[in-house]
Amino acid sequence: MSVRRGCNERILAVDEEALMAWQDVLDAVAAGRPSEAGCPFCNHRPLTIEEVEFSTRISCGKCKKFIQGRFTP
Repeated sequence: MSVRRGCNERILAVDEEALMAWQDVLDAVAAGRPSEAGCPFCNHRPLTIEEVEFSTRISCGKCKKFIQGRFTP
């Protein structure tokens, strides 16, 4: 995942926390099993996976939380 780095440590911490929360989902998607992944916050399935402006967005239709970035296996 591309992480924005800069002077604002809070942004970096939020990105790291989001990555940790979504890690199981990212692993399932990378392994070709997106249907096995549920939202890490509300466990809703299925998640929406879409390509948006040169990045991938994985989002929950129920609680509206999402992660977006360029992910590499």
